[in-house]
Amino acid sequence: MADDPQRFRVIKGGERPKRHRARKRGEAEVLTCYVCEQDTGVATALTIEMKQGRMVADGKPQGGSKVIYCAHCLSRGKLTRLL
Repeated sequence: MADDPQRFRVIKGGERPKRHRARKRGEAEVLTCYVCEQDTGVATALTIEMKQGRMVADGKPQGGSKVIYCAHCLSRGKLTRLL
């Protein structure tokens, strides 16, 4: 065992490793569906944006909150809310 070459070796000098983020602050991120990834194995990114809980006053829609649903789940009969 003493004659076996070492698998790892220490390289002297250099700085400490810098911590990094997967993405920078404020940087855009692709929105993917976790349900599609579990069902089909592919994380899809096709979405539909809707307004939920809207009211009508004087014939004009107002209020409500923005909701984003997965379009592939919707086509398969599921309603998956992403945001």
